[in-house]
Amino acid sequence: MHGLHQVRARCPTDPITIQANAAPKGGLLRAWAYALALVVFCLPVFNPDLFWHLSAARWIVAHFSIPKSDSFTFTAYGTPWIDFEWGTQLLWYAVHAIGGLWGLWVLKAVGLALAFWPVDGLLRDKGASSAARAGALALWLAAMLAQSDLRADAVSAIFFAVLLRRLENRRASFLFGYALFAAWANLHAGFVLGFGLYAWAAIVGIPGVGAEAAGAALGGLLNPYGAGLYRVLLAHASDPAVRAVMEWKPPTSHNPFQFALLAAILGALVAIGLSFRRASRFLLGVAFVALCASIFSARFGAYFAPAAAMLVFTAFPRPRAALVAATLAGVTAMLYPIRARFEPRPFSDFLVDRRAVDFVASQQGALHGLRLFNTYEWGGYLGWKLGPEGRVFGDGRYLFHSQLPEINAALTSAEALADFAARHQLDGFLIRRLAGTTFPMTRRYPDGATRTFDRPWYVSYLPRARWALVYWDDQALLFVDRAKVPADWLAAHEYRWLLPGDDAARQDAMERGEIPREAFAAEAARHSGD
Repeated sequence: MHGLHQVRARCPTDPITIQANAAPKGGLLRAWAYALALVVFCLPVFNPDLFWHLSAARWIVAHFSIPKSDSFTFTAYGTPWIDFEWGTQLLWYAVHAIGGLWGLWVLKAVGLALAFWPVDGLLRDKGASSAARAGALALWLAAMLAQSDLRADAVSAIFFAVLLRRLENRRASFLFGYALFAAWANLHAGFVLGFGLYAWAAIVGIPGVGAEAAGAALGGLLNPYGAGLYRVLLAHASDPAVRAVMEWKPPTSHNPFQFALLAAILGALVAIGLSFRRASRFLLGVAFVALCASIFSARFGAYFAPAAAMLVFTAFPRPRAALVAATLAGVTAMLYPIRARFEPRPFSDFLVDRRAVDFVASQQGALHGLRLFNTYEWGGYLGWKLGPEGRVFGDGRYLFHSQLPEINAALTSAEALADFAARHQLDGFLIRRLAGTTFPMTRRYPDGATRTFDRPWYVSYLPRARWALVYWDDQALLFVDRAKVPADWLAAHEYRWLLPGDDAARQDAMERGEIPREAFAAEAARHSGD
């Protein structure tokens, strides 16, 4: 017995020795991975589309009906609209009614945790080590980071991962497919990806898939729009204007959220090459297609994340602790600048200027009924704040993707913007400040001398003779047509002298005594109090 103990102590491949050494390392790696997940889950909500979703749910509750046409804008009022996320919107509306933005922040964290749960569940099913489960979470976090907001996509990420786990475990039933898709088709458009999973599962020979797919097809028809839902999804996917929307573009290394996705894609490519012969054919195909889709559009990262994590760590269920630690270190490094960007609050004004919108909403006595242009991302919040009777230029719905090329063209010259305003009969602009965008303008003095100043773009694009600046901050400008607002209100709110980004010209005018100092001081005091 003594000799046997000596042999066992010297044997580096003894399973008992390996388990004793690996368990502490695996536990530490999982703790590290959970800490990173907590950081991601606790990032604030910053999706500006949240608010038009809430407006849609408010309309549903008020009318006890599902919307069939637009009623939130003056540019598309009455246009047919298929609201394929109405179920998710009602959930968000209920949570917001109970817990406000903090409640939605908690819901986002819970949704992300549920989206990873099937990934970890499959690894448990396959007997993967703690280190593998930690590595899977790290890879999933990197790929999912760009979609880790409160988004309707999170529902599809959950159901997609659930379906991946079931099919990889060779589980399928008619009733499950029917129930899953009856819910999924009323929560988010990503349900169509489930049919792709069934098709590939049938090709690789997973039994029972035909029956579950038939149930899914029937369940998917249980939505307020019937087969029309599929037609609008096809039209939406083929619309070239979608490519103008930031979130549908390919991932870029300049975006720290998407840089993590690019790193995950690169890592998964290497792992796919190494695991090609040992990996599940089903997961291999799904992960490769999701990878290609994510290169085409960062939005598909929500589906690449579970597929890649499942593929890599079922193919390598006992990875080296050092490789997993290196992966975790890389994700930690990518998360640090992102987390430092956000303050501890439930919603971040990262993509919407809530201060400017709140000002518009607070001044409805003077601004009610005006046709205000609004920056695309801000339309949802503006509509939410204006209430059921408010109308905006556009918001984040697919109906308004075609506006983006027109808006970009309008900002190319003063003449183009004037034509844009006339075409849409606009009474004002709630628009980005575009700090740093200036044009040289030459002033001629009474003595014949001239001087050239770099002045902000809006000085020439929105001439003072018609447009009055009544609000500004570091993100937004609000101009209104002088003839469309009460004169006394305009006198109290217009900025005639304190123009943002126009310091050089203003200083020259002050030195020449052309700006009343008391009026300028009053504008400065008013602005500091806004």
